[in-house]
Amino acid sequence: MKKKALIWMLPVAAFVLSGCAANVVKGGSNNIRVPPEAAKKIVLSVSGTPTVTGSADWAPFRGELRNAFANEAEAAGIAFAMGDGTPRPTGEAGTLLAVQVNDYRYLNTGARYGLGIMTGNAYVNANVRYLDLKTGRSFGEQTVNTSSTAWQGVFSAMTDKQLQAIAHDVVGEIRKPQR
Repeated sequence: MKKKALIWMLPVAAFVLSGCAANVVKGGSNNIRVPPEAAKKIVLSVSGTPTVTGSADWAPFRGELRNAFANEAEAAGIAFAMGDGTPRPTGEAGTLLAVQVNDYRYLNTGARYGLGIMTGNAYVNANVRYLDLKTGRSFGEQTVNTSSTAWQGVFSAMTDKQLQAIAHDVVGEIRKPQR
């Protein structure tokens, strides 16, 4: 009898401990065309609505976003830089990512561990414009949204995992072969 209970509990424990990956829901253009020469460098420019940028946790959120894109660019072998201010072309080959954060709820893993489902849900709603770093010409744009649910438990995707998933998808668009 104990063996049957143990066999049944192992998959349940693995599921609970594995956590849930963040899913990114994309909208808008499916026609993002980044030429190969523009896939050698990414410059990230992040902005937000006044409500978003005035939030007390905007700086840590922006830092997490920068880290997520830096990690994904490094993994893809693409040079990365963080831009300041208004996104502007620099005259060099690359992609300028202009990310406009419309809304978010920043939750770190510590808050979820400490307070459980009482912390609520983490989410990100943003627009991403893919621009030619050389000229400023548009390669396309899309919305990216992701959210967690507290009902997934203490291992649900918090802001860091959500931003990593967004960065993975966006960098994937840049690396996508042209058809």
